[in-house]
Amino acid sequence: MLEKVRDEINQIDQELAVLLEKRYKCVDEVVRIKKENQIPILDSNREELVLKRIANLIKEEKYKDSILETFQNMMDISKEYQSK
Repeated sequence: MLEKVRDEINQIDQELAVLLEKRYKCVDEVVRIKKENQIPILDSNREELVLKRIANLIKEEKYKDSILETFQNMMDISKEYQSK
């Protein structure tokens, strides 16, 4: 039983890795556009909108804080990546 759930988690992790790589390809494009147009990396309004949009997608209230923290961490890491 435990192994079955862990297999499902492994499958989800695999899907997440593929999606995160796709996301970073988009981040690379954002970096290019921002550099070309001399736009600052930090866009607090965008971050707020992203978190509100994600919050509205979450159906299970007990997961909301953790998922929003995950997305905030992901955006923080993305900003760090963009700074390089």
